[in-house]
Amino acid sequence: MIIKRAFRATLFTLLLAPWSLLHAEKDFDVLAQPSVPSHIASQSLIYSLRQIGDRYFATGIQGQILYSNDGGETWEQAQTPVRSSLLSIDFPTPEQGWAAGHEGVILHSSDGGKTWEKQYDGIQYATEGLAFYQKLAGEEPDNETIPPLVEEMKLAIEQGADRPFFKVRCQSDTRCNALGAYGMTVVTFDGGKTWENNMYRNENENFNHMYDYAPLPEPGRYFIAGEAGLLLIADINERIGRRIHSVPWEGSFFSSAATADGAIVMGGLRGRMFRTADEGTTWTAVEKPATSSIIAAIRLSDDRLLAAGAAGEILVSSDNGFHFSLVPLEELGPLSSMAQGPGDTLLVGGAKGIQKITLPR
Repeated sequence: MIIKRAFRATLFTLLLAPWSLLHAEKDFDVLAQPSVPSHIASQSLIYSLRQIGDRYFATGIQGQILYSNDGGETWEQAQTPVRSSLLSIDFPTPEQGWAAGHEGVILHSSDGGKTWEKQYDGIQYATEGLAFYQKLAGEEPDNETIPPLVEEMKLAIEQGADRPFFKVRCQSDTRCNALGAYGMTVVTFDGGKTWENNMYRNENENFNHMYDYAPLPEPGRYFIAGEAGLLLIADINERIGRRIHSVPWEGSFFSSAATADGAIVMGGLRGRMFRTADEGTTWTAVEKPATSSIIAAIRLSDDRLLAAGAAGEILVSSDNGFHFSLVPLEELGPLSSMAQGPGDTLLVGGAKGIQKITLPR
């Protein structure tokens, strides 16, 4: 039967607010409308920040993608074909890049992020996914994991393109993975010409949201953080995501970062943070001050770890994530992302747009 869901008050509180405003007008299709040039785009809501070589990228509301060639001092707006809010961006090469976000949209750039084309969206996800799992159900009639996926795709068709991708990560200019709400995951092996639904390869029978990746020391293996204690070890070579059952807490984890010594630090709801050095077999609670939910975590070039709270806190760790302390900063407002800037600077993105701050030593 079709699963009925209540709204989940997790990271969606921040990520989906503009979505509801855009869809108040039923006849307005964000997938068919290009982004509008704006001189205040860098001051608008920003969802993600990434450094790719010497260039910085930011994604935000209404299909906005920005790039900076001067360390975040000034920003230019790229041309994008949608007004869907974009939540993640990645470039495996200086020229080839992908961005993903609301309405299940995936965009591609072949000119270093100046212009973009749409490769995929939530309508394709639902219709192609249904055809795939119906075919798989016929080929594997005794596989009990397939019928729920057929029903999930029917539900996705019924609800329309309403599911966001939270993260896109690329291993090369031909292979990329994207993950998002209700367990949606897709992969391409041909540079985005086709995208395959690979939900059935993940141990996520409750269709929990999947928020973030962190690389493990062995190439091709990733730690995936998700909703309601969902933690997976993903292996892109085996094409499988195995669930970690020894979770330290059954709340949602929104962020993850790999430490210099090969451990993983997770951050999530209510400011909870945990550390594992053995891929989730055992866990240590991170020592830190009380904060809001941890929504981003990164490792700096000097191997310090930074974590960002949704309310605007920045925390730093100099011991591979065993302890974090607050960085004394002026009010930053609600945050959603950060990236290391030139020198001792940090770029943060959130409700106040892009801000550049200096990190104390």
